[in-house]
Amino acid sequence: MPKVVDHEQRRREIVDAVLRVVVRDGAAGASVRTVAAEAGWSTGAVRHYFATQRELREFAARTVTERVGTRIRAYIAEHEFVLPLPELAARILEHLIPLDDQRREEYQLWLAIGEWSRQNDLEESARMWAEQRDMYLQIVYRLSGYPNEPVPAENLDPRVAAWAEYLHVFVDGLAAQAMFVPDDMPPERVRTVLRAFLAEVPSLADEPPPADRSRPVGDGAG
Repeated sequence: MPKVVDHEQRRREIVDAVLRVVVRDGAAGASVRTVAAEAGWSTGAVRHYFATQRELREFAARTVTERVGTRIRAYIAEHEFVLPLPELAARILEHLIPLDDQRREEYQLWLAIGEWSRQNDLEESARMWAEQRDMYLQIVYRLSGYPNEPVPAENLDPRVAAWAEYLHVFVDGLAAQAMFVPDDMPPERVRTVLRAFLAEVPSLADEPPPADRSRPVGDGAG
């Protein structure tokens, strides 16, 4: 009887090998040849699943994004009605910050994805960024007093969009410091600073956005 091959499991094994190579050798080290050697496969076997290096990198990027997303969704499902909203938001965002070995490895792969995208404009890199921005929008939308529902596609309060950008940039910077200067930004300090920033998100839902001040000064009659 022919052996049944679990192709998705094979692909996941290859992604695990990509992660190990990136952690050890950096973004430039993750070629089809080096990943095949790390996985204990022939180059031809890897190319059976990924014809090009770009396909391999796209799949690795998509897989790590899905892993983190699955972990966050599971955490929300378990804690959404248990934790206060600011604490829930903080713990969700901690999944994106290198606070332990697993998240440090993921962060290194995210850095590699950014470098690969700079070279080859990976589609998955753009999708990953868009998904993260949506998450920041949803967090700020809730923290600023709007209801627990999807962020509206139209007529979004511009202040929510602005604070989502601030939070996105802040968490990215915090993650970089946690990764590269861990003695100065250890996990407990990361957690404290993150919660202090989230506490600054203002209540917006009950206050209409300010009037448009985009007209040049002096425009109008007189």
